[in-house]
Amino acid sequence: MIAILLFIVLMVIGTPLAAALGLGSIYAVLDAGHSLDNVTRNMFSGIDSFTLMAIPFFIFAGDLMLAGGASRRLIDVAKKVVGWATGGLPIAGVLSSMFFASLSGSSPATVAAVGGVMIPTLRDAQYTAKFSVGLMCAAGSLGIIIPPSITLLVYGVTAEVSISELFIAGIIPGIFIGFVLIIVSYVIARKQGHKPGEKSSIKEIVRSFLDAFWGILMPVIVLGGIYFGVFTPTEAAAVAIFYSLFIGMFVYREINMKKLFEVTKRSVLISSMVMIVIASAQIFSWYLTMEQIPSDIASNVLAISTNPIIIMLLITLILLIVGMFMDTSAAVLILTPIFLPIVMEFGMSPIHLGVVMIVNLAIGMCTPPFGLNLFVGAGISKLPLATVIRATLPFVFVLIIALLVITFTPGMSTFLPSFIND
Repeated sequence: MIAILLFIVLMVIGTPLAAALGLGSIYAVLDAGHSLDNVTRNMFSGIDSFTLMAIPFFIFAGDLMLAGGASRRLIDVAKKVVGWATGGLPIAGVLSSMFFASLSGSSPATVAAVGGVMIPTLRDAQYTAKFSVGLMCAAGSLGIIIPPSITLLVYGVTAEVSISELFIAGIIPGIFIGFVLIIVSYVIARKQGHKPGEKSSIKEIVRSFLDAFWGILMPVIVLGGIYFGVFTPTEAAAVAIFYSLFIGMFVYREINMKKLFEVTKRSVLISSMVMIVIASAQIFSWYLTMEQIPSDIASNVLAISTNPIIIMLLITLILLIVGMFMDTSAAVLILTPIFLPIVMEFGMSPIHLGVVMIVNLAIGMCTPPFGLNLFVGAGISKLPLATVIRATLPFVFVLIIALLVITFTPGMSTFLPSFIND
């Protein structure tokens, strides 16, 4: 209990998440009488994984795609295809976020890449600043839902389930959430009286597709290779790096050595932060296991109710709250050992639990006080953080409704993996 309070206090006073989590975990380990050697050993073993190597690889590949101009071309395709309809530009923003999610695996990166282009474009088309930034922050949540998702990968390692099946399981829920945001965009655009845009000619659409072809091909190669067993997720991430580098330097010719150095430096910094958080969370996860806390919590939760609906609502509430304060990877590492035994009692698929957890935590990235999407959106739009929070909250309520549908419709997560395996 004291360790948790220490963690909360450190977070409140502005201590970086990795340091707060690490110090709280170290205190918990020492207070329980365990050796300090366990801390260093578990920090190292927590990231000494071939599968987790995919995290820095996917981060680097996503940065290369952004720097190489692929994201800008993909957005142009979406604008050409649907920009003529009522609400076409917001719809194009959502579609672009869905596609960039399949390149980056990160929510903040999706907000930065797509929002950086679409928020000014929406403002120029007379959409309000609040609507523009709120929609892009919400659509950015798809970054960790649609595969390849870094957070789904961490869950797969923690729960010891197939990464490929998890990636497949995230497709339908991700498309469903995107579809919900598209409907909301259309309704708001009609209500605000926005007129249909100028219709692009077939020639313009084809030209934009051809220009973006190499970017469109990347998720096909990466995800197709994983699904059909050509390479593992880690190998796929390495392929994504070389492919992104090739099209950025030799096809689009927007990456030179100076830009490559900048992209590499940024990716190394982001990857380092993510891996340090994972290593720190691994200490706490080990402590929970050694003290048999997950089984104790599972017993107490099951004592409250044996109704699966009540249990899932309780888990959802906890995840939404945790997502407001904690990094998604750290939350997955700490909470998976707690929730997995509970849902297994009811015969729920660990694949479905993974999708439910990731959707919950994705919503958390759009909620105060520490939702990263909000900070990225505020930086791009130049709006005060409080304004961005108010702008995003209506979309958060929509996302929660979509979450409940996904939670209580397990087939949305399990259908595709079962179909492909059969």
